[in-house]
Amino acid sequence: MWWGCTTLGKVGKSGGYTWDKGCAAFVDAVAYSTHIERDAIETRKHLTSHFEQLDALIVEHGGTIIDTAGDGVFAEFENPAGASQCLLDFHTRVSKANEHLPLEDRLNFRAGVCYGAILRETDKISGPAVNIAARLQHLAEPATTIICGEAHSAVSQEDEFGFNDLGFRVLKGISNPVRLWQLTDNSARNKSLSAQIIDEVQTDGLGFNRDRGIAVLPFEVPKGGDVAEEEDAWVALGLAADVADGLAYSKWLNVISPRSSMNYSDASYTDNVVAQELGVRYLLKGRIRNQGNSVRVTANLIDCSSEFTVWSQTFDHKDQNFYEIQDEITRQIVGNIEPEFLRHEAWKASHSRPRSVDAWELLMRARWHYWRGNHKSILQAMVNAEKALQLDPENGRAYALLAFCNMIKIWTGRYDDFDYVATETLRLARLAVQYDQTDSSAHFTLGTALSLKDRMPEAIAAERQALELNPNSAAAMGELARMLVCSGETQEARVVASRALKISPTDPHASLFIRSLALAAMLDGKYDEAQQLAFEAAAKRPNWYFHQVLAAACQALAGDVEGAKRTYSEVQKVMPVYPIESVKAGHPFTKCEHMDVFLKGLTLAGWTPDVAK
Repeated sequence: MWWGCTTLGKVGKSGGYTWDKGCAAFVDAVAYSTHIERDAIETRKHLTSHFEQLDALIVEHGGTIIDTAGDGVFAEFENPAGASQCLLDFHTRVSKANEHLPLEDRLNFRAGVCYGAILRETDKISGPAVNIAARLQHLAEPATTIICGEAHSAVSQEDEFGFNDLGFRVLKGISNPVRLWQLTDNSARNKSLSAQIIDEVQTDGLGFNRDRGIAVLPFEVPKGGDVAEEEDAWVALGLAADVADGLAYSKWLNVISPRSSMNYSDASYTDNVVAQELGVRYLLKGRIRNQGNSVRVTANLIDCSSEFTVWSQTFDHKDQNFYEIQDEITRQIVGNIEPEFLRHEAWKASHSRPRSVDAWELLMRARWHYWRGNHKSILQAMVNAEKALQLDPENGRAYALLAFCNMIKIWTGRYDDFDYVATETLRLARLAVQYDQTDSSAHFTLGTALSLKDRMPEAIAAERQALELNPNSAAAMGELARMLVCSGETQEARVVASRALKISPTDPHASLFIRSLALAAMLDGKYDEAQQLAFEAAAKRPNWYFHQVLAAACQALAGDVEGAKRTYSEVQKVMPVYPIESVKAGHPFTKCEHMDVFLKGLTLAGWTPDVAK
């Protein structure tokens, strides 16, 4: 790499070469081409404004601009401290400027800094420090800066800087491994792993990806059962094909056609060989045992990269033959696979060592933080989802997750302006649908967001559309159940919530399905049953404190007012304020008498209608 420039330091008298020590820095805009394609004029305005501030900061912190090229700036600083402070200030100003812009219009920048040997000529500089700084800029996540080990040594004792150790990296064109550090302000010194930048950022789309690929193999039917031998192959292939077709509804999974995997029923193939030949990471394998009128189906989801069994479950059906229950077994398997797959992907992303990261991994890290449920984790989830959008601005799943992060803030009273957050939530949900109208989870998100705005008929229609697109979406079933309860349709709500629990009992949303059953019991006056179900929901997700709130209300309605007060007092230790807006947003009853029943129970338990603080 070679950059032309004016003379920056002392050179030989004859205009020859001089080695010097300097601090090189590169900055560029993330996904600039995508922004230009969407709105060239606004993008150029934003870029110009940001670079005017950067130019001033470079001068303020003892730097000199060497070159600019489109969306990038190359500068040299007198020392690493000046470069580090300049870039921290720049990221902060960009973040502030982005606050009131729609996510899709926000420009973010990444930077690389290296302190080391620079070769100066009369009108050029080059050398290892320049090359390494350029490489580090390409490795940085949106809104972050990576510095080399020598730069870190020079500033590590400065109080205003914090660092995340990224270990040693082998950089293209650099002979020796380079120690890298992610620069943060000191208040972020203990950022979670998901905030760490990792190796090269890939900007390719989310098409078929081997790491998310799954193949469904023909289910094994042991010899000697009651299924005739000549039917064995058809039973095994038929169930595998049905499951693969069901999984294909999911926008999260890349499912290999059963036609590609039907030849791998021979047990002599190892899982790794099958996965390699099919180009997938995950295999779904199963076994069918048919004894008289009883059927047992066992299914296993295997991560072949680690030979780890992600999920395993047995389904027993008595007094029925296989053909009568094949559809039900298919729905149960499919309903369990997606949430378990996403749980495993999120866990991998949050526990991985620094390496290459793309929009998918950032999104999985965001999901991992989201499901931890506390306010700090929700904010971290939003950071990762926004970074995913910087790399893939049309990622509907990231918009959907951001919408749900906002909904958690609303449901737990963590907002400054309810109307603003609710409106922004609906906007994000609509973007999720806009970027993929065939994605069931996007319509599921839109329905939930609409319920915040008291638009229940539209919300129910959105959830039914989600189920049209993916009949096995337990999340959409569970949310539809909540809306049916809040519309007074308690009997249908029980059926739908029970269905969701049956097909996906380990779903991350399962506590919400049980909560809907509790609400239905409460509205039907079955308060003892309601409190039992509410506590069951709380046991599944103890950090979702609105479950305990419901339990307290049902306790009070059942006559145990002292117990209800004790339950609610525990909630108040972590959620001291539960605004009336949050109560109504989480329980959008369409009939005033239903809201009155709930508020009566809450009030008896010690709740007061505070506003958000």
